[in-house]
Amino acid sequence: MLYQKIYVTDTERNLTFFGSVKSMDENHGMITICLLDVAVYEYSSSNYLYHEAEVSFSRPKSLLFVEEA
Repeated sequence: MLYQKIYVTDTERNLTFFGSVKSMDENHGMITICLLDVAVYEYSSSNYLYHEAEVSFSRPKSLLFVEEA
């Protein structure tokens, strides 16, 4: 199965996540995301930090920027 690839930047934590969307939901000003095959970067420098098979988190919509890859 092919999943859409996206970038998610969390400005408060200074991190950018690049991965394939397993699930994403927006509710009451919160975004809940589960990404697969995730590369994590420091947002301010774009330096690669680490890789995870799966990452899930819920954050306020105002702190996240989501864009298609």
